[in-house]
Amino acid sequence: MDKRLTKISLFVALAITVSSTFSQSIKGNVKSEVGPLPGVSVIVKGTNNGTSTDFDGNYSINVVNSNSILVFSYIGYKTEEILVGNQSRIDVTLRESIEGLDEVVLIGYGQSQSKRTLSTAISEVSTEQIENLPVSRVENILQGAAPGVIVQQNSGAPGSSSTIRIRGVGSPNNSDPLYIVDGFPVPNLQHLNPDNIKELVVLKDAASTSVYGSRGSNGVILVKTKSGRKNTKPVISINGYSGFQYMGNKPDLMNASEYINYYNQAVVESGGNLNGNRGAFSEAERNALPDTDWYDAVSRTASMSNLAVSLSDGGEKYSYAISGGIFDQEGIFSRAGKSSFNRKNLSASLNADIRENIQVKASASVSKMVDYYPVGSIGSINALPSIYPTYAENGEIFNPGRQSPKPEFNGVPLNVMGEMTNPLWELNEFVGSEGINDVINYGLSADWQPITDLNVRASYSYYKNSGLFRSFTPSLGAVFPIQDFFLRGSYTEAPSGIVRDQITATVAYTFSSLEPKGHHLDLLVGYEVIEEESHFGENTTNVSDYLTTNFDDANFSLATDRFGANFTPASIIERGLVSYIGRVKYDYKRKYLATASLRRDESSTFGQNFRSGFFPSFSVGWVLSEERFLKNSNGINVLKVRSGWGISGVDSSQGYAYLSTINSNVSYAGNPGLSLTRLANPNLKWEELEQINVGLDLTVLNNSLNLSIDYYSKETTDILLEANTPDSSGLNPSLVNVGSVKNSGVELALSYKKSFDKFSWNASLNMGYNENEVTSLGNNGQDLQGGFTGALFSDPITLTSIGEPIGSFYGYVVEGMDANGNLLFKDLNGSGNNRRTPDAGDKTFIGKPLPDLTAGLTLGCAFSGFDFSAFFYGATGNDIFDATIRYTAIGSNRPASYLQDGAPRNMAVAAPGDRNGENLVSDFHVKDASFIKLKNIVFGYSLPDHVTHKLRADKIRFYISGQNLFTLTKYQGVDPEVGGGILSSGIDTGFYPQSRSYLLGFQINF
Repeated sequence: MDKRLTKISLFVALAITVSSTFSQSIKGNVKSEVGPLPGVSVIVKGTNNGTSTDFDGNYSINVVNSNSILVFSYIGYKTEEILVGNQSRIDVTLRESIEGLDEVVLIGYGQSQSKRTLSTAISEVSTEQIENLPVSRVENILQGAAPGVIVQQNSGAPGSSSTIRIRGVGSPNNSDPLYIVDGFPVPNLQHLNPDNIKELVVLKDAASTSVYGSRGSNGVILVKTKSGRKNTKPVISINGYSGFQYMGNKPDLMNASEYINYYNQAVVESGGNLNGNRGAFSEAERNALPDTDWYDAVSRTASMSNLAVSLSDGGEKYSYAISGGIFDQEGIFSRAGKSSFNRKNLSASLNADIRENIQVKASASVSKMVDYYPVGSIGSINALPSIYPTYAENGEIFNPGRQSPKPEFNGVPLNVMGEMTNPLWELNEFVGSEGINDVINYGLSADWQPITDLNVRASYSYYKNSGLFRSFTPSLGAVFPIQDFFLRGSYTEAPSGIVRDQITATVAYTFSSLEPKGHHLDLLVGYEVIEEESHFGENTTNVSDYLTTNFDDANFSLATDRFGANFTPASIIERGLVSYIGRVKYDYKRKYLATASLRRDESSTFGQNFRSGFFPSFSVGWVLSEERFLKNSNGINVLKVRSGWGISGVDSSQGYAYLSTINSNVSYAGNPGLSLTRLANPNLKWEELEQINVGLDLTVLNNSLNLSIDYYSKETTDILLEANTPDSSGLNPSLVNVGSVKNSGVELALSYKKSFDKFSWNASLNMGYNENEVTSLGNNGQDLQGGFTGALFSDPITLTSIGEPIGSFYGYVVEGMDANGNLLFKDLNGSGNNRRTPDAGDKTFIGKPLPDLTAGLTLGCAFSGFDFSAFFYGATGNDIFDATIRYTAIGSNRPASYLQDGAPRNMAVAAPGDRNGENLVSDFHVKDASFIKLKNIVFGYSLPDHVTHKLRADKIRFYISGQNLFTLTKYQGVDPEVGGGILSSGIDTGFYPQSRSYLLGFQINF
C-alpha cells in the first residue's frame, strides 16, 4: 500500500513538473470597443518574450507554461494581464484609459502618441467638444479651445473666412498655419463640413512642427475626419439645425433730433461759414424730417440651416464611410436676398485589407461654395444722418448724393452727401458680387508590413480649387430714370485657382524587442514631393449699358458695347518642394522621454545658392510621477516636465522673386525692346523660425483636475523684405532676407471634471499671453506702412518698426481741444508748430491691434439625459482704430457721445481744407477693444435608451443653441472682433458684425 502511494505521489509530481515546463502556443485577437487594434504589445510577464498584433488585431506567441501571464498594453488603453492556464486562445478587449494624459493624440505623418509620453507642445480638441458646437466653419471650433491660438473672423458676413494665428504673428509676409486633413495638406479649411470632423490637433512648438519643415513654422493644424470602423454594424447619422439670426449690437449714433441740435450748434460756432451748405434747421423743418435708424433699415432677421447625413459600416477586412451636407446662411444686411452663403459637401472613404499585411486607404471629397455678397460699405450706415429718408416721395430709393437738383424731403433742403449713397441702394439694387469655389480633394495610401514592427507607407494626394468671381451693376438709367446716379453698368469676371499634388513615402519601425526592458523606440524616415500651381489676378471688365438688370442673366454678350471689355492676364506661380524626413521617438519605462526630428527641404522658389534648408528639432520630458518618491502619491496622478527646441522654415517668396524681371513693352527710337525692372537675388533663402518651449503637465485628484503650462520664445529671422533700392536706379526693389520678429508668451490650460451618479459637470479654462516685437528690418531699418484707407485718411494708419509690435497704429497724440471744438495735437518733436496742424515729427505709436491676452472658458453639466454647455471667449490689450465716421463727407453723422462736453463741434460744416483734426490719424480714433463674449450656449436632451431602442435608434438628441448672446466691451462700434491683414488688422471702416443667432437642432444615430 505504501509503495502504491509512493508511485502515485511520484506520478503527480512528475505531471506537475511536466505541465510547468511544457511550452504552449497561444493565439488570439485584441480589439477595442469599436474594432481591432493593430500594434498592441503582447509580452510574457517577467521575460523578453513578446510580439505585437497585426492589422486585424491578431497575434500568436509561444509561452513558457500554464502559469505564465500575458501582458497586453497599448497607448491610450488600460493594460490587461491574463493568466494562460490551459487556454490555447485568448481574445482581449482593451478599454480606453480614463486618464487624460493617456489619451492618444495625432502627431503627423500617420503617427499617434500617448499624451503621457509627449514631450512637445500640442493642443487637442476632442470629438465630444466638436459634436457639441453647431458652427458654420471648422476654424470656429478652435476659437477659445486651445491656448495660444487666436481665431479672428475677418467679417460677420455669410461664408467669411477667419484668420488663425498660433503663438503670435511671426512675419509680415505670411503667418498662416499649415492645414493637414487626414494626412494630406490643403490651403485652408473652408470646404470642410464641421459635422464631418472627428478630431482637431494643433502642433505649436518647433519640436512638434519642424517635421513639416518650411511649411510648419506658423504652427500645424491636423484634422481627422470621421471614417468607418471594422467589424461594426452599419451606422446612419443624421444631424441638422435650423434657426434665425439678427444684429445683436448697434452703435449709439445720433437720432434726428440730436443730429439737428449738433448741426445747428456747429453752424453757430462756424460763424455762418457754410461753404455752400445749408444753414441751421428751423423747428418746422425738424418736424418735417424723418428719424431713420439706418441699421434697422438695412438689416433683417435672416435664416441659417445645416443638414448632414452619413453612413458607415465595416466588415472583417474593410470599412467605409459616406457623408454629405448642405449649409445655408443668409446675411443680416440685405433686403433683397443678395447676401448669402451656400456650401454643399460630399465625401467618401474606404479602408481595406487586400492581404494580411497590406492595407489600402482611399478618400475623396467634393465641395461647392457659392457666396453672394453686396459691395456696398457698411460704413455708409454709420455716416448717413438720420434725417435722410430711405425712400423719396415718389417711392424711389432716396439719393442723398444727388448734385442737381440737390436732395430735399417734404420741402426741406438737405446737404449733398457726395461721399455716400443710400445703403439701401447699395445692398438692394446694386446687384453685388458672387464668389464660386469648386473644390476637389482626394487621396490614396497603402501600408505594407513586410515583417513585424516594420511599416512602409506610400500616399498620393490631389487638391484643386477652381474659383470664379462675378460682379454686376445694372445700367442705372434703366433702374432709376430720374435719379442722379452713374449711368452705365459694369460686369466683371475673374477666375482663379490652385492645383496641388503630393507624393509621400515613409518607413516606420518599432523596436518592440526592447519593450520588455522598458525601452520604447520608434523610427520614421520619409520622402516627399509637392508640386503646386496657382493662377490669380485674371480679370475681364466691361463698362457699358446692359440689356438686363438680373444678375443671373448678366454676361458680356448682353452689353451694348460688346468690344469695350478690358482684359488683364492672370499671374501664374509654380512651386515645387522636395523633402527628406526623419523622426525618432524614445522613452524609458514611460518615464524619460525624448523626440528628435530632422527635415531637409529644397524649394523651387529660392535662389540657387540657398535652395535647400535644414530644420532640426529636439525635445525631452521627465514624468516625475513615475519616480519612487511620487509613484504612490494619493494626490498626484501625473506630473511631467518637458522642454523642446527647434528650427522651422518659412517660404514667403512669390514664386520667382529670386529672378530679375524685365519689361517687354518699351521702345527705343521707335523700335521694340526690353528694359530691366528688377535685379536678381540668387542668395534669396528661407525665413527661419527658432523656438524654445518649456512646459509642465499635472493631473491630480484621481485624474479629475488637469493643468498644462507652457512658456515659449520664438524668433523669425531672415524675413523677406524689399531692399532699399535708390530711386535713381529706376529699378523696382528686390526681395532680401533682412528682417526679424520675436514672439514670447505663456499658455495655460486648466480643466476639471466630476461625476456623481446621474450628474456630472466639467469646466475648462485656457489662456494665452503673447508679446510681439519687431527686432530688425535690415541695415536700412526701412519701416513698413499699412492700413491705407484712401480719401478717408490720407496717411497710412499702421507702421511696422523696430521695437514695436507688427502693424501698430502710428499717428498723432491729442492733448486737448480749443474753444472752437478743434482737436489740439501734442508737439512731440519740440518744433513749436501750431498744435492744430502737427508735422510728421509729432507722430508716435498710439496703439496695437494684437491682444496681449486671450482666454476661453467652457462650462458644462449633464443630468439624466439633459446636457448644458456655455462657452465664453475674451481678449484684452488690443485696440481698434475707429474709421467708421466719414470725415470727408461734410455733415455726416456722429456717435451720440459727441453731444457730451469735450467732443469736436465744427466738423459738420467745416471746409475740406479746414478740418478740426478728426481727419488726421491720431489716438482720438484709437479705442480699447478688450472684450468678453458669450459665444455659445447649448441646452440638449437625449431620449433614454429604452425609448431609442423602441425607435430602432442608438441615439436621439435634440438641442437649442444661442450664439453671440452678449458682449462686454468699452468699444462703441458694432463688434470689437475686427480682423484684417497682417499690416492692416484692427481697422474698423464699417465692419460686418457677427450676428446673434438661435438654433434648434437634432442628432440621430441608427
